[in-house]
Amino acid sequence: MLHSKKSQAVVREQSRPTKGKNLWCHILAVLFALFMVLGRSFEKTDSWDLVFGGKTDLLLSLVQGICWYVIFFMGIYWLYGFWDRFSVSKKPGQLTPKRSKLLNGLGMLAGKYTELLEKAPVRTVFCTLMIVNIPYIILSYPGIFMGDTWYQISQGYFNGTALTNHHPIVHTLFLSLFLHIGEWVGSCNVGIFLYCLAQTMFLCLIVSYAVGTLIEIKANKWITAGIVLYYCIHPRISAYFFLVAKDVMYTAFVVLFYVMLFKLLQTQSPRKKQDYIFFIGSIVGMILFRNDGMYVVLLTLLAALFHKRFRKAALAGLAAAIVTSLGLSQVLFPLLDVSQGSIREMLSVPFQQTARYVKFAEEDISDSEREVIDRVLDYDVLADSYDPDISDPVKSTYHGSKEDLIDYVGVWFKMLLRRPDIYIQATMNNYYQYFYPGGETLSYFTYEWGKYQMEGLNESLQTDFHMPEGLSYARNSYEALREDIFNLPVLSLLKAPAFYIWIALLFMGYCLRKKSLTGVIYCCPMFVQLLIFITGPTNGYYCRYEYPMFIYLPVVILLGLKLMENKKKSELVQ
Repeated sequence: MLHSKKSQAVVREQSRPTKGKNLWCHILAVLFALFMVLGRSFEKTDSWDLVFGGKTDLLLSLVQGICWYVIFFMGIYWLYGFWDRFSVSKKPGQLTPKRSKLLNGLGMLAGKYTELLEKAPVRTVFCTLMIVNIPYIILSYPGIFMGDTWYQISQGYFNGTALTNHHPIVHTLFLSLFLHIGEWVGSCNVGIFLYCLAQTMFLCLIVSYAVGTLIEIKANKWITAGIVLYYCIHPRISAYFFLVAKDVMYTAFVVLFYVMLFKLLQTQSPRKKQDYIFFIGSIVGMILFRNDGMYVVLLTLLAALFHKRFRKAALAGLAAAIVTSLGLSQVLFPLLDVSQGSIREMLSVPFQQTARYVKFAEEDISDSEREVIDRVLDYDVLADSYDPDISDPVKSTYHGSKEDLIDYVGVWFKMLLRRPDIYIQATMNNYYQYFYPGGETLSYFTYEWGKYQMEGLNESLQTDFHMPEGLSYARNSYEALREDIFNLPVLSLLKAPAFYIWIALLFMGYCLRKKSLTGVIYCCPMFVQLLIFITGPTNGYYCRYEYPMFIYLPVVILLGLKLMENKKKSELVQ
């Protein structure tokens, strides 16, 4: 009894506000206010002119910023207080009886489902996701194509197209396996359908395993059921299941990596051999199926070396990552004569800055600087090619050598010192949608766009990919209905890119506020992914890059809170 009272006193003491505890509330509130003010200006003018255009604009922006700061600070303060008191494994109370027979019936049905979820979580969630998506699978036959699909399929048929790792070669080879199955059965449609079905089932299986982990830690069953519902209705999760792209497979490995990171970091249950196997498997999969997956793995595991309990697992993971990377570059690439992707993919930020400089301040560029730029990018078309939301048009003009790039870096730096405002605006203009909850929504690849890509590929390779015309009306109606439903208030949040970024930032801020090393390590993958966002080619509307985040985020926040909750309990026991 005395120990219990002492424990309760310690918990109250830990939850009591202390000096400096609200620092991260202030920092995040200031950032949010800045992006609300600047984001509005970039959305309307592709510049910060509505903020710094004059004294009146600056004063109005300052007032707006202060208002946003106060509102967001109060919201963060409440949220963090709620998380301090929240228990992941707290049992739900009894539901208040409803008079409506319909509501009573739905309540009983939901109760039966949660019971089934607790008994067989992986099978239940997997079957739920597959059954719910049967209409989508039928309507999406054989798959949804995009520009990259054309490029990868042309390599996958081994018809003389040079192999390149611009898109991960392992994913291209995996795709080619199904293409050749299609050739064997006499239908390229069947081959691509089997590929899409395989990636859909794999992602659904990993998501089911992640939800099963919530059941293992005895997470609140109604919250867990709500997460399952989220996966069932999310307008973009299912819309990408049948997209022929590397992102779906990569996402599955990222989710698995996060789940295994939790299992190996927690102290409340013993580690199993399969945990290490799945952990290593997730690392290998992330590296093989996305080129920037290596950065997520390396930075996370390097941070994890500071965690004594996790150090051996981190070293094993780093060894697996290095061996996988060397196996690709030193064995597979030479064996198949695979060329590396262009370095231009890493230069979106400086190329956009240069293009904006040429467009808005060309008179400040000297002849010698112009010559150096022209050796790397097509100077004469830079101004017209510049799109503030995407760097691909500018990057496509790249033609320089390593020596030319070295000279370009020197010119780039001189121009930065002359007009830093242009460079800052170029970068903010390219990425503000990740942080500003404005009018832009997460994009998707329409069925009509997929048909257009198929037609172009058929002409090029003499293939016969096609979507059944008999389903055309049903496809377009389904797509239109989905978008209309999720344009409604509240539901539209699920299509807002900044919604997920701010949830991730709030969780990262909470872990820093708690000064939890475990929590900080657990935040590393989402932090690295955020860095990839703001150095990539597109603004926040482009859904593919954010796809892993809005799949892992609901589960990761619960698991992360559980890690910190377990740490607090272990401290009380001591």
